[in-house]
Amino acid sequence: MDEVTNPPGSNGHEPGADQAELRALSAELRALETNITLSRMAFARAAGMTFEDKRDMYHVLGYKDLITVSDYRSRYQRGGVAGRIVDALPNATWRGSMELIEDEDLEDYTVFEQAWHDLDQRLQIQAKFLRVDKLAGLSTYAVLLIGAPGNFEEPLPRGNPNQIVYLTPFAGGGGPATTNNLQVNQTVANGADASIFEYDVNPKSKRFGLPISYQLKRVDIGSALARPVHWSRIIHVAEGLLDDEVFGQPQLERVWNLIDDLEKVTGGGAEAFWLRANAGMQIDVDKDLTLTSGEYATVIEKLRADVDNYKHQLTRVMQTRGVKIEQLGSDVANFSNPADAILTQISGAKSIPKRILTGSEMGELASSQDRDNWADQISGRQTQYAGPYIVRQLADRLIQFGYLPTPKGGPDKYDVRWPHIQTLTEDEKASGAQKWAATNQTQGEAVFTEAEIRDKWYGMAALTEQQRNEILERKAEAVKAQQEAIAAVQPPKEDDEEKFPRAAEDKELLRVLTAAIEADNVEVVSEIVGLTMKGKDE
Repeated sequence: MDEVTNPPGSNGHEPGADQAELRALSAELRALETNITLSRMAFARAAGMTFEDKRDMYHVLGYKDLITVSDYRSRYQRGGVAGRIVDALPNATWRGSMELIEDEDLEDYTVFEQAWHDLDQRLQIQAKFLRVDKLAGLSTYAVLLIGAPGNFEEPLPRGNPNQIVYLTPFAGGGGPATTNNLQVNQTVANGADASIFEYDVNPKSKRFGLPISYQLKRVDIGSALARPVHWSRIIHVAEGLLDDEVFGQPQLERVWNLIDDLEKVTGGGAEAFWLRANAGMQIDVDKDLTLTSGEYATVIEKLRADVDNYKHQLTRVMQTRGVKIEQLGSDVANFSNPADAILTQISGAKSIPKRILTGSEMGELASSQDRDNWADQISGRQTQYAGPYIVRQLADRLIQFGYLPTPKGGPDKYDVRWPHIQTLTEDEKASGAQKWAATNQTQGEAVFTEAEIRDKWYGMAALTEQQRNEILERKAEAVKAQQEAIAAVQPPKEDDEEKFPRAAEDKELLRVLTAAIEADNVEVVSEIVGLTMKGKDE
C-alpha cells in the first residue's frame, strides 16, 4: 500500500501525526494480508494440496477434507481399530477406583473424603468421567452438565451435596469459526449435542476467550434444553489443546487417513480372498458330442442349474454326459503385511504400543517393556490431564458452590489418588512384595509399611486390627504346637532315676563292667556281656 501525505494543516493535524497514522494502518494491512496468505497455505496443506497446489492428494487417495462429529461417531461404532483408539486411553485411565484424599490415612475418611465418596456412589461420578472422556475423544470437546437447582441460563447457586441430582455428558464439536470464509479446523460440528453459544470477549476478564454459555440439545430430551446454559453449570473437557483453551484434537483426526488405508487393505483383501477361495469352474464339452438344437438348449440349461446348485452347496454331485468339469485354482490373497504396516503407523501416531492397540495387553504376548511404557503413559495422563482438567475441575466447582465441604487445609488442599494400573503376573507381585519386605529386614526398620506393600503389589486394603490379632493368635498357636512336637521326640535324661529306672540300672551295670575289666575278671565280664546281648535280642 502506498503511503499518502497531506499538505501541512489541511486537516488540522500535524504532518508527522498523519504520516504515523498512515504507516500504522499500512503495517496493519500488510499483517492482515500475511495472515490471510498463511491461512490459505495452512488450509491447502490440511486439505492435501501438494506440488504447488497442482495435486490434491486427498482427492486422489479418497480422503475426506472435512470430518464431522457424525463421521467420528459412525467410525467409532463400526470400526474395530477406530473404537480401540478412542477407548484405549480412557479405559486405562479410569480403571480401578479413583479417590479424593486429604491425608495418607487409608482407613478413616475425613468429612470431605466421605462426602465425595457418598456423592460418587450416588451419581457414579467416575463412570460419568469415563463417558465424557470418550466423547471428548470423538470431537474437539465434550461437556458434563451439573444437574443443580435453578434455571440453566442462570449461574450455579450455592447448595448442598443432596441437591446435585445428576451429571450428564454431552458431545461437543466443531472448532474455531471460519477465517475469511476458509475453514481452518477440519472438524465440523454436525451431529454434536453441545455448542458454544457465547464467548467472553472482555480482555480484562479472567475468562477471556472462554465460553460464557452453551447450547445443549439432544433428540431424546426434546425442547427441554432449547435455551442457553451458564458456564458454571458446565464442566468443559478437551484433550490436546494447542491454540486455545477450548478446542482439542479428536483422537481419530490424526489417523483418519491411515484408518481409511487400513479399511482399503483389509476390505479389499477380504474381497480378494473370497473371490480366489471361491474358485471358478471350466466346462469342457466333448468335441464329438452331437446334439440337436432342442437338445442343446435343454442340456445347457440343466448344466447351468447343476453348476449353480453345486456352487451354493445345494448338492455336491453333478451328472454330465460328454462334458468334463474342472475346478480352477488360484493363490490365496495374503494382506497381512500391508495391514500390519498400517497398524504400525497408527500405533506410532497415537503412541499406543501395537500389542496394546490390538487388545493383547492382558496376555502373554504383551512384552514387559510395552506394559511399562503404557503404564507410564497412563500415569502421565492421569496426573497431567485427567486429574487437573476433569476431576479437580468438577471438585473445585462443587467446593466453590458448597456442594462439597471445604477440605481442612483449604479449597484446593486435597489430592487425586489413582489406583495402580500395572498388569502383573502372580510371580511378579510376589517378587515385588518379597523385595520390599527384604528391604525392611535389611534396614532393621519399616521402610515400607504393611499397608503400602498390600496396596502396591496386590491392590488390597490395609489389615484391620481384628485381622492383625487373628494373625498373631495363629502364629502363637503354631509356635506352641511346634514346641510340643519337639518335646515329644527328645530322648530322656539318663540321670533321672526316679522317672526312668531303666536308665539308672544300666548306669550301675556299666560301673560293674568297668571294674571287672580293670580287675581282669573274665568271668564277670563274660556274664555282663552275655546279659547285655540277651537284652538286645529281647
